[in-house]
Amino acid sequence: MSRYFSNQWLFVALLLLLAAIVLISKTLVGSAILLFVSVLIFTTHYRLSIDFNKKSYHDYVWVLGLKFGEKSVFEKIEYIFIKKNNVSQTMNTRTSSTTIRKAVYDGYLKFSEENKVHLLTEDNKKPLITKLSEIALKCNTKVFDYTEGDPKEIAL
Repeated sequence: MSRYFSNQWLFVALLLLLAAIVLISKTLVGSAILLFVSVLIFTTHYRLSIDFNKKSYHDYVWVLGLKFGEKSVFEKIEYIFIKKNNVSQTMNTRTSSTTIRKAVYDGYLKFSEENKVHLLTEDNKKPLITKLSEIALKCNTKVFDYTEGDPKEIAL
């Protein structure tokens, strides 16, 4: 399970929640709308559900109890792997722009077919390995690190 909205949106949700509390005595409807949007932002997240008995998985976005995503079947889980990706973000002001570039580490679950599902993204590899190791134990599979090119198995 991981958040759907970024930290900036979580901050906006906090502001909306505070505004809803302040406005509750003046306009109940307006306060209820702000509260609803705030709860929506706080509770929406990605989920992956695996049914080992039926050999199926459901990769979805959870929104107020509703599941939006596709269900698929698999033959078996091959392994979990880590890839390094470079990301950039450009921030613009009236007089200048700055681009921040950094490496992030993504963890994926590889099924026997050509299907793979993104699990997690972290700025540092060590916490990602810790989280993926827990998942690998539950799925009874191995973790491979592809960040240096050739795959290296990570001892669990």
